[in-house]
Amino acid sequence: MFSTKYSFETLLSITVRWLSRGKVLSRFFELRNEIEIFLIDKNRPLPLLTDSEWVWKLAFLVNITKYMNDFNLKLQGKDVLICDVYTLVKAFRQKLILFETQISKNCFIHFSTCDKYNKESKTQFPVDFAQKIISELKIQFKLRFSDLDVKSEEINIFQNPFSCDIEKLPPTLQMEMIDLQSNDALKIKHREETLVDFYKFLPDIQYPNLKKFAIEYISVFATTYLCEQTFSKMKYIKSKYRSAMTDKHLESILKIGTSNIQPQFDQILAEKHQFHTSH
Repeated sequence: MFSTKYSFETLLSITVRWLSRGKVLSRFFELRNEIEIFLIDKNRPLPLLTDSEWVWKLAFLVNITKYMNDFNLKLQGKDVLICDVYTLVKAFRQKLILFETQISKNCFIHFSTCDKYNKESKTQFPVDFAQKIISELKIQFKLRFSDLDVKSEEINIFQNPFSCDIEKLPPTLQMEMIDLQSNDALKIKHREETLVDFYKFLPDIQYPNLKKFAIEYISVFATTYLCEQTFSKMKYIKSKYRSAMTDKHLESILKIGTSNIQPQFDQILAEKHQFHTSH
């Protein structure tokens, strides 16, 4: 039932709906004894629930899925930049290496469900099964985020402009970066503000190439979160009760629903010379 191929496809799913499914796995593991009693009572026993190797695999999938869910949740949000995503990817890759090493030694310090079942079970943990999943995850993370690896140096420049090596920078950025790294006030600004606000603060005249470089990475959509959020709002707005809504009205409502810009009501009202009155 827990075939390797199935596990890989399941764990690598990045749809938000999978977050609830991951919780179902955890609840199923916690209630497996009650589920077994219920099925026996209904004359529909499930032998897998008493199969120690199968339960071991279930316990492992509960833990590894939780880590995948946590990783997925960190990617959500309007203000996630490409450098934030790459930081999370690099961290998760390192975690996979740690998991692989610890699992090979039957160390479950970071696998609470496996550690719990280890105290109940008398059978050995299926190390080969777990290592295959972790190994495939490492491969998939390398393939799926290979574009970020190619741009890793530029991402680092964008994220940490005060710690980059001037001599390794493109010639168009070297002079401006020297000025930037020599400015103590801007160093403080970089620590206190978000990256977007920091690059907005830089004077256009003094740092034209650096700002152009930063805009390229700020404008990259790191995830599909904004797109998914917009479609979700559109589905909510254009319901069966609003079938007569025109595309122009839908577009206007979507702009209001997805924009962070606050309407200037006072200014709008001030420009009105006459209001509609009741007759």
